[in-house]
Amino acid sequence: MTGVGVVSPLGSMPAFWEGLRAGRSGIAVVADAADVPAGAPRLEARARDWGARDHVRPALLRRMDHCSQMVVSACRMALADAQLDLAGDEAEAAGVVVGTAFGNLSESEDFVRGLFAKGPALANPLTFPNLVLNSAAGYVAIELGLLGPNLTVVRGEASGEAALATAWDTLASGHAEVVLAGGCDELAPVLRHIYTDLGLLSPNDGGEEWSSPFDRRRNGVVMGEGAAILVLETARHAAARRARVLAELVGSVSENLAASPHDWPTPETAAHADDTRRGLAGLGFEPAAHAGATLVVSCADSSVRVDRAEAARIAAVLGTAAPRALVTSIKGAIGEFGAAGALGAVAAVLALHDGGFPRLASLGAPDAECLLTLAGPRAAAPAEGFSHALVSATPRGGGAITLLFRSVA
Repeated sequence: MTGVGVVSPLGSMPAFWEGLRAGRSGIAVVADAADVPAGAPRLEARARDWGARDHVRPALLRRMDHCSQMVVSACRMALADAQLDLAGDEAEAAGVVVGTAFGNLSESEDFVRGLFAKGPALANPLTFPNLVLNSAAGYVAIELGLLGPNLTVVRGEASGEAALATAWDTLASGHAEVVLAGGCDELAPVLRHIYTDLGLLSPNDGGEEWSSPFDRRRNGVVMGEGAAILVLETARHAAARRARVLAELVGSVSENLAASPHDWPTPETAAHADDTRRGLAGLGFEPAAHAGATLVVSCADSSVRVDRAEAARIAAVLGTAAPRALVTSIKGAIGEFGAAGALGAVAAVLALHDGGFPRLASLGAPDAECLLTLAGPRAAAPAEGFSHALVSATPRGGGAITLLFRSVA
């Protein structure tokens, strides 16, 4: 991993990382009251402090949807951070993998409304190419001139993590020397309506509206948006250009946990993590040896169901060494969205690189049922820094993914 680019509710780099380390939150009151149904929650986490005009050519920007604008901007930032120019022969061997749960929802909703209201003859044909889920990856290839593999991964709440796992496979199989990988999702009004109707948003118990993963007072998620892209290179390619290496993505492990297609695993089913334990051992990670210098970036999102399932899964994966690892989640800072795991992966990489870590925003009273060591206000990093980081995703349907990163210091 040689470069990172972020568009987030905390801002871009370095504000994103500084905010996470300080335990700040990018959640704020909804800017446009027209987007909020009567009686619905009024907090959100929108991407801020970035401008697509700074990263996208005007001719392409006029046609590009908001989600794709965030992805292309994050790619530009990541390449600048990696000090990598993908031109000529470099473009031939460079690919892109973008994870997204829903893609361009805002224009999709507008297009469908117009289609039903005016009929297919009056639907805007220039909008339609933006509605497919792979539009963001396509725009990256067009804007940056990349000619290598171009992939889009859709795995619900694990889309960001799955995109990075796919990028690793792309490099390991020899199909590319460089891959820009990560994910993006946008905060669209239609999605707010759906989450409100499903009772998933805070406050789903009539209490305070907020977001604080692993806190015993948590009562639902706050919706967010953003994009994160990481530059992955083969070791040979990075060494040849003497690149600064932030961390190494050792590999990933997938496991199917018992769950219905539209619901999350229970804590009991999430605790069956035998495949993940064996897979991590095959990658050289032994909890007894490494847990004391391990950071776990969890997908806990401030809902009781997901937080407890994640806590049970992490405890099962690490076994008796679980209390020695430091566990965090960044969703109290950036909200919940499908590709949020890509931003979590950036946080893991930066923690390995500089020794800091993202604190749990707003954590006040940890859930008594959670026996993990949480990254609250008083938590401290290992004296010698982190040697490993796990990024964990436990999505609806039970298709869990764990990414393993290793320090190169």
